[in-house]
Amino acid sequence: MENYRRYLLGMMIFLSILANGIYASAENTISYLRMQSRAATVNSIDSAYYNPTGLVNLKDGLYLDFEYQLMTKTISHRIFYSNGEENTPSWFIPGFAFAYKQGRGAFFASLSAPEDVESVHYTEPQAGIPLLAYSGLNLDPVRMGVLRQAGLTLTLGPLEVPALNYIKGRRYWLQGRVGGAFSLSDALAFTGGIVCSYYDAVQSAGLIKMGTGYKTETSAYGWSGFAGMMISSAKKAALTLLYATPVIARGTEHDRKIHYSRIAEQRLSDYLLIGLNILSSEGASLQISYQVSFSGEKNYGSKNILTSDHEFGYLDWLYLANNSSALAVMPLTAGGNAQNYKYKNRHSVGFGLELEVDGMFPGVGFSYSTQEKYPRSQNPLYPDLSRFGIGGGLKVQTSDTVSIETGAASYFFFTDRMLFKSIKMNKTAWTWGIGMSIKAL
Repeated sequence: MENYRRYLLGMMIFLSILANGIYASAENTISYLRMQSRAATVNSIDSAYYNPTGLVNLKDGLYLDFEYQLMTKTISHRIFYSNGEENTPSWFIPGFAFAYKQGRGAFFASLSAPEDVESVHYTEPQAGIPLLAYSGLNLDPVRMGVLRQAGLTLTLGPLEVPALNYIKGRRYWLQGRVGGAFSLSDALAFTGGIVCSYYDAVQSAGLIKMGTGYKTETSAYGWSGFAGMMISSAKKAALTLLYATPVIARGTEHDRKIHYSRIAEQRLSDYLLIGLNILSSEGASLQISYQVSFSGEKNYGSKNILTSDHEFGYLDWLYLANNSSALAVMPLTAGGNAQNYKYKNRHSVGFGLELEVDGMFPGVGFSYSTQEKYPRSQNPLYPDLSRFGIGGGLKVQTSDTVSIETGAASYFFFTDRMLFKSIKMNKTAWTWGIGMSIKAL
């Protein structure tokens, strides 16, 4: 039995080292990378990132958790006269959690990047990237007019597109949570708290060696909340549930080239997170999680659209009637209200296994997540694709008060196409992280 555990430990470490092709989900802590399922973690400080009811199972004291991740990725696209790849890495994805547990209650705070830190830098100096820029930058008439006056547009039939050959950008969400957890008994606990979410994005585009013709900076923030519970049975199993309300972040988008501003709004959908953790007397833990993000089709009635991928349902028919050319539908690919019928509910499921071997906790897991956005609402600069993932990693208890954790995972993405299948999108990435947890008091 002992040799079996050691062989399994070696396999888990091997998977952790070789893991590649990652795209972290909204649950992007290091423990999730290695196990792909942490919705029902009950004996670790990292439950502050998921369902904080698990904090009531910690020993009394003060806990700190610090995490660092990096991500490299490749976004590939195939589009008329502008095929290419983008592989700008993200060198710093932070994570921090604090918890104080006393008696039946716990107070906590956490800070994380729920959708990672995404950077892009497209350069296609020979052919340019007019259609990619048109679909990805979401240029309004004011900005198109400025580019036109600068001679940075060209005409494709009746369609006017930006004549750019580089796009550079970065965007991220930073989310802080504060709340508490309280156990009524050994079998029942509750949690609740508030969330402040901050969105930041920068985009620029132009001609290589000739200057920038377009640059915007966006910042927005919003408030939300969450509530959850845990039902446990004699430290053998735990069932957790958590509901988080929608995030509506509002702010300002500034165009630094023409000193032009407009109101910006970004959203994160509400979601329900369910987790099951089955514990054994030998220190093994089997974890199962399911999350549904309520992103789309909320009472907007787009279910009678004739085409399977909803393409024709996104057309503004009055606009089309006033523009005789069929190419006039092109400007609609990036427009519209993305809150109504352009999103689908996202479903994510994960399975993870963690063992205890000589003070070490190796873990492996796999997950699957569906695509949230319909093809017509995709941004090819940051494609949203369904994916299957496998992860591995190791947690080491170096002393009674300090533990170190590392993890990685591989994700396999499903290619999608937009604009009547003229734009093909795919994505791969690699993410690795390391963290430290400390029992300070």
